[in-house]
Amino acid sequence: MEHIALFIACFVLTVLSALVTTYIAQGKPFWRWFIIGMVLPYVSIFIAMIMVYREHKAEEKQQKG
Repeated sequence: MEHIALFIACFVLTVLSALVTTYIAQGKPFWRWFIIGMVLPYVSIFIAMIMVYREHKAEEKQQKG
């Protein structure tokens, strides 16, 4: 049940983010900006994960050598 609540919360936040993106891009095609707004939050999460991974690897490398 916790997973469903977490999924719903993430989905609602993503849709709100997409709607804000669409609002900012007024006058442009709605669906294009809505899809961009839906995708970008997930892209930014992966970028953050990669950065943390690289920092962790760099710390391990410094400790070893």
